[in-house]
Amino acid sequence: MRPGLLGAAISCLSGPDFPEALRLWLEACLRSDNLTILACAPDAAPRCLYSHAQSRAVHAGFESTYCTGLYLLDPFHTLDRKAAPSGVYHLQDVAPDHFHKSEYYTQYYQKTGIVDEMVYLVRIGSAYSVHLCLGRDESSGVAFSAEQRVKAALLTPVIQALAMQHWSDLEMHGHEREVDRASLFWARLKEGEGITLTPRQAQTALLILRGHSSESIATILGVSPQTVKVFRRQIYARCGISSQAELFSLMMPVLLRLS
Repeated sequence: MRPGLLGAAISCLSGPDFPEALRLWLEACLRSDNLTILACAPDAAPRCLYSHAQSRAVHAGFESTYCTGLYLLDPFHTLDRKAAPSGVYHLQDVAPDHFHKSEYYTQYYQKTGIVDEMVYLVRIGSAYSVHLCLGRDESSGVAFSAEQRVKAALLTPVIQALAMQHWSDLEMHGHEREVDRASLFWARLKEGEGITLTPRQAQTALLILRGHSSESIATILGVSPQTVKVFRRQIYARCGISSQAELFSLMMPVLLRLS
């Protein structure tokens, strides 16, 4: 567990040098290429608490694209909003079945150069959470091994204890409350584009943008895949489009105006 580096991180708790000391320990243990630490709340965009990467591409569009609305399509953000318990989660286990074909992936995630990701989700208080996002990117070009994933799981209690101690006052210093961004998104779509969707159509559209297939959406909504195809046709008709790429192009500006 690299006791020397762990001890250094513990000695920095509650101080400004803690995130960097934590990164050095995690990097030594899991050989990650990058680390991004986010503060997340249900009514605000994620706030970056710390970031480090060998490749500039990893964070190139973070503030300008991800934090201004595209985070709503992030599978880890979706997991958080579903009240998943604290723990470590691997991208392969939480991403939609068509994630690598989604517009979110092709228009944003792929550009980061990240080839694999594990996220420690740590709940702080009743509503806030901290995400410690460890990635493998083009610097190494390889995914985390099965052994490293097992090791990451074994480190979970330590990570959780450290994060809860260091960011224990996060709720006191978090964002001011905002209206729910998902609801605001659909309201802006109606106001700006004159497009009105039913709640079920809106939910379907968001799942499409996140990279879910018709079969996956059907499972989530508790309907048949054929019904999902009907919803998709209705969405396209109301939006005056004919493809998923056009859906993303239409809704991306709305997402980006949510800052």
